[in-house]
Amino acid sequence: MELKIKQSDFMEALKWTQGIAERKSTMPVLSNVLLAADEKGLAVMATDLELSIRIQVPCQAKKNGEALVNAKGLFDIVREAPNKEIKLSGKKEAIEVTSGKSEFKVLGMPTSEFPAFPDNQNYEWVSFQGSGLLEMIDRTSYAVSTDETRYALNGVYLEKPADSETNGLRMVATDGHRLSYIDREVTKAFKLPEGVIVPRKGLSLIKKLAETADQGLKLGLGQKELIVVREPKDEADIGVTFYVRLIEGKFPKYQQVIPKNAKRLVTLPRKSLVGALRRADIMAQDRAHPVCFALSPGHLEISSSNPDLGEVKEELEAEYKGETFQVGFNARYFLDVLNVLADEQIVLVLGDELSPCIIRSEFDRGFLALIMPMRL
Repeated sequence: MELKIKQSDFMEALKWTQGIAERKSTMPVLSNVLLAADEKGLAVMATDLELSIRIQVPCQAKKNGEALVNAKGLFDIVREAPNKEIKLSGKKEAIEVTSGKSEFKVLGMPTSEFPAFPDNQNYEWVSFQGSGLLEMIDRTSYAVSTDETRYALNGVYLEKPADSETNGLRMVATDGHRLSYIDREVTKAFKLPEGVIVPRKGLSLIKKLAETADQGLKLGLGQKELIVVREPKDEADIGVTFYVRLIEGKFPKYQQVIPKNAKRLVTLPRKSLVGALRRADIMAQDRAHPVCFALSPGHLEISSSNPDLGEVKEELEAEYKGETFQVGFNARYFLDVLNVLADEQIVLVLGDELSPCIIRSEFDRGFLALIMPMRL
């Protein structure tokens, strides 16, 4: 292998691998990146067996070849390179990195030990705007469970909405105490008879990829992986392909917990509710952050108390015409939902003291959040 590459391009490619290549893995090969040079440029690959990434970087390749070297070590070398151009050459299980008058010899491992990547064949592909995918992740990821024993809840569920007559895609997340879903239209419907679960760790990198996707993304769905591709804008741009192994398991039948006949409807300014909840949460120092919602015609009172600190209550004007009623909720759960909405007004749909609260956007009918009540 022999090539010339821009320091900035090489740096960007290696930066993508740092969150995947495992520094303390029981399998040493997973601490490495595979470099593969050919007429298309330089491919930089890393994997932890659950997440894998391939970055295609433009370069001037004089000789094709491969090398497998430590990801963190190479990243540090390229970051400190004194010249804007880097020369790479490889012989057997080592590469030489030259930048200006600095020369590094980096020892590696046999390339045959690196795990094989999916071949990108036999996948269903749809195009997606980065901003659209980013919105779906933002509006659901906060509800993903962090309890590792409930592995089927450790990701977001992708499915085609049952009531969608067009090419809809739904993303759902729940941790058993709250739930959120969002529906969006895509260019072509995935064939998802039972849906698939994308793990939480993969979501953060997909989100990062969506944030940089000016030209949009391609999503490919297979039996075991979800592939997300950010294609290069031109010959001088970097392309990124991200592979996520799907979670094997049954996602709960979340539709069963969504109330169908809740009749108490409350509409009020989002910012007012956010402010009141933040102030009430100052006193709600318990791990469950309990606050009380007391409804009366035209008003919603938010209150909380703590035997060591004191108590707080605040009355908000709200559109509500039902009977007097009160129920307890986790303040942080409400704030998580309200912080991902930009609406001026939000709609709360309530049942009784034991029923969950549905939170809807004023305009986005494809979004729904649900929070279970708590005893105060």
